[in-house]
Amino acid sequence: MCEAMERIEARGEARGKLEGERKGRRETMLATAMRMLKDGILALKDIARYSGLSLAQVKKLQMEL
Repeated sequence: MCEAMERIEARGEARGKLEGERKGRRETMLATAMRMLKDGILALKDIARYSGLSLAQVKKLQMEL
């Protein structure tokens, strides 16, 4: 029983770590796109391509500025 609980706990920790990494990457992508939008040099499609966000997400960020 103890071994099974340890496996479940380890899986939960691994999932939590993965989710944290995903969240961190997403925050980095959003921050990158925001800086590009504020600079106003690139076209929205280019910002989407370089940041890894979709064009719709970039347009939404632009509306928030």
